[in-house]
This record gives sequence, C-alpha cells and structure tokens, in this order.
Amino acid sequence: MVLKDSNFYKVILGVVLMFVVTHGSGKSLAKALETRDNVNIHDVVKLKKNNLVASLSVLEKSFDISFDLKLNSFSDGYRSVIHLTMGKDNSKYGDRVPGVWIFNKTLQVVFIPDHNFESEPLSLNKWINVQIYQTVESWRSTFKIYINHEKVYEILNPIARAFEKLNVYAGDPWYDAQDGFIKNFEVWSRVGTVEPKKSSKKDAKRKEAFGYKL
Repeated sequence: MVLKDSNFYKVILGVVLMFVVTHGSGKSLAKALETRDNVNIHDVVKLKKNNLVASLSVLEKSFDISFDLKLNSFSDGYRSVIHLTMGKDNSKYGDRVPGVWIFNKTLQVVFIPDHNFESEPLSLNKWINVQIYQTVESWRSTFKIYINHEKVYEILNPIARAFEKLNVYAGDPWYDAQDGFIKNFEVWSRVGTVEPKKSSKKDAKRKEAFGYKL
C-alpha cells in the first residue's frame, strides 16, 4: 500500500510539473533551461530572488552585456540585479561573470578578483542604461563599464578566459532581489572579428555611444 501511494504521488507530481512547465510562469522556466549562445530579453522583467532567465553554453573572452535598470526603492544590504555564474555565489573565478548588485544606492559590479566597481549614487524611478563588456586586442583584455553611455570604469584583465555552462539570473539565489525592473537584457559573445548579429538601429546607437559597433 505504501508503494502504491508513493507511485501515486509520483504520478501526481509529474502531472503538476508538466502543467507548470507547459502553462503560465513555467514557460519562462522551461525557456531559461534551454542552453543557448546568447541572451536577448527585451521585455520588462521584475527582479526577484532565484530568477533564472537563461543558461549559456559559453561566454567568450570578448563579450557584451547590457540592460536597462529601473530602481523603485533602496534597501539595506546588497540587492541582486543580475548574476552570471558557473554555479555558485563566490567560491572561484567564474562564479561572478559578472555579478551586479545595488548597495548603499550605488551599482556594484564584481568580476575580476580584488577589482570591484562602485558607481556614484543612482536615481530612483528612472531607466538607467548599463553596459558591461570586455574586449581582447593584441592579446590584452580590457574590461569596461558604461552607465548611461558614459565610461565609468576601465581595467586590464590579465586572467581573462572563456566560461562554460553559465546560469544567468535576474535576481540570484543568494541575495534578496533589488526592488525594480530590467529590460533590453542582452549577453553576447564575440570571437575574433566575428560580431554578434544585432539590428542596424541598435548598431547605430552603439556606434554613437561607443564610437564603433560592438
């Protein structure tokens, strides 16, 4: 009787999981679990804890991460915005590639060990454009951050490498999520001279902001 009950509940659980994945919010979860080469989410997404939005097969040395961020309120402590990770919060290089938080009204970006970025205080209820990218030229890897199309950080990365099998969160599992939204969330790898395919309109905006197409 116990075995029958156990099997019965397994069947019920399977039906429920199938329903969740097939309907409603389960769609986003199923889509996130599909491994892909890039992230391209233009919809407005509410930040929430443990919000897996994609799984990347690889992030190359040269990459481009961008999103628009709207903050509703500030809270004490670190609040998660986005987090690309090989699996854990911060046990090794590759667990934050990068991690982005709001802390003390500022944007915090963690990627290269011992070289964290902290912005000037941010405003509430306004869309803020954030661009995080790394380029490799003449064997030199440069990590840069732009906020509202202005360069706010640049540093050489002597330990640049590609990262495989990354989970992409809009609100990670380890910190409470920032109260706010993101949209136009994109992650692209670039290999050599091969550029990611993007619309001509976005290329024009990037050329105007950065001087060349990314």
